[in-house]
Amino acid sequence: MIQFDSVSKVYGTRLFALNSVNLKVSRSDFLLVTGGSGAGKSTLLRLIYGDIKPTHGSILVSGQAVEELSARKLAYLRRQLGIVFQDFKLLWNRTVLDNVALPIVIWDNKEADPNYMAEKIMKEFDLWKYKDLYPYQLSGGEQQKVSICRALIGDPWVLIADEPTGNLDPLASTEIFDIFKNASKRGRTVIVATHNERSISMHSGRVVRLEKGKLID
Repeated sequence: MIQFDSVSKVYGTRLFALNSVNLKVSRSDFLLVTGGSGAGKSTLLRLIYGDIKPTHGSILVSGQAVEELSARKLAYLRRQLGIVFQDFKLLWNRTVLDNVALPIVIWDNKEADPNYMAEKIMKEFDLWKYKDLYPYQLSGGEQQKVSICRALIGDPWVLIADEPTGNLDPLASTEIFDIFKNASKRGRTVIVATHNERSISMHSGRVVRLEKGKLID
């Protein structure tokens, strides 16, 4: 479970990116976080994986206060989280195969074969045919699928995505959103920040709305 207890994030002395947010996300929830630009969506997600710390309050992930974790324990927690970004954050000088396998290589797990694990998940997403290509040779939708494969390769129980369809056309956006729905059906907790009204209207799960850092709906 993920829980926000009266969480605020303040930049400078007066700018509230989040303001006294209380939120619970249970296992297998599929949650959309909506709101306009500057509403606090990205801040909320970054707090979950410990990229920033709250000014006030606490964020619990699997019973652990994220803001209190040491660097070592935070790194271990992040292995349980898959993170997808709007701008993909792929390595342009590495092949698609290398990009997908990267988390396993970084974790330096002697018992895991990065290329085998990458092949398995890439075939599931019909990306194996692109294994020797570079990200810049793919379409935007294909690049985002590569980043999702990379996020899922470690079999995380939480999949977090920040505006994952923001740079994609409607057809690619629908395909990406379907991937998140399938991840949820397989038991993963999925949290997606989006302002895509079409995706929101198609969503049958929970939706929360942020406005100027406050959870209003």
